[in-house]
Amino acid sequence: MKLIRAFGPIRASVFALLTTFSTPSTLHAQGPNAGPVPVRAATVALEQISNPVEALGTARAWEFVSLRAGVTEHISKIHFESGQKVKTGDVLVELSHGEELAELAGARATLERFERDEKRLRGLVNKNLTTREQWEAVQTQVAETRALIDGLQARIDDRIIRAPFDGQLGLRNISVGSLATPTTEITTIQEIDRLKLDFTVPERQLSAISGGMKIEAMSQAHPKRVFNGEVMIVEARVDPQTRAFTVRGRLDNPDGQLKPGMLLRVKIISNPRQALTIPEAALVPLAGEQSVFVVKKTEGGHMVQRSQVEIGQRYRGKVEVLSGLNQGDRVVTRGTLHIRDGQAVTVTSEEGAASQ
Repeated sequence: MKLIRAFGPIRASVFALLTTFSTPSTLHAQGPNAGPVPVRAATVALEQISNPVEALGTARAWEFVSLRAGVTEHISKIHFESGQKVKTGDVLVELSHGEELAELAGARATLERFERDEKRLRGLVNKNLTTREQWEAVQTQVAETRALIDGLQARIDDRIIRAPFDGQLGLRNISVGSLATPTTEITTIQEIDRLKLDFTVPERQLSAISGGMKIEAMSQAHPKRVFNGEVMIVEARVDPQTRAFTVRGRLDNPDGQLKPGMLLRVKIISNPRQALTIPEAALVPLAGEQSVFVVKKTEGGHMVQRSQVEIGQRYRGKVEVLSGLNQGDRVVTRGTLHIRDGQAVTVTSEEGAASQ
């Protein structure tokens, strides 16, 4: 009992000391006559924001073809160099086709003779000097010869390889005199003025993406440049293994800085809108709700008024405000721990809303 009585005064002193340190008035006076508390404030801004969807994608050529011969034949002429840009229809390679040219010349000569016979017999039929059967037989020969010429021309065309579209050629893999077969890759051609961009997105974001949405893409090869495009199509199925779906976009690449096969960081600009934003530091959470201190002018200076807000999308350093504030309001961003509703304040500096 004597030991307990001895510690009694010590316990009372400790309790008084804890009470002193837990009283907010020791840090900043909170009474009606307290001096203004220095704070920082930011202006509520109206900005263009969105709900970005980010992913990794692979760039692909808009059009890509591996050029090969349709027949087995020796190469007689080459009209291109590696990496050359070509137009639709430009002749790239000629395979040997001298025999076909000779047959074509003979068929054309035969056609001219049959056409003369047909013209002569037509006049005789009109004068009843020959039978219609003879005239029709010559007409058949004319038609057959024309079909033969078309077939020979097709065989020649098979031996002349042309660019199927405007694009850039790849490496040349053949030489004059080499034997080309249908399995021999002569070169490649690809259109890269615009690119396809394929990337996968989790199924939970399916409703946030649709055709026509804007795309921003960045590459490690060009870290300071943003390439713009749009969503072309969203795949109609979700992969049951990954629970993701594929999106194909289009990217503009007029100067050819991007190459097919590059890995790109993709951001889809979903739900673009005008919204009120404030720095995230202005939020004061309380019992599951969010509020801010709004700076109000008074006759002698400034005071703060606590205002409950409804927030939306969060971004790096800022947050969307759905209700509770108006454009142009000023909210406290630093010093919120030392003020209360109705507190007199002095605004030491102004801050702008953080950039997206």
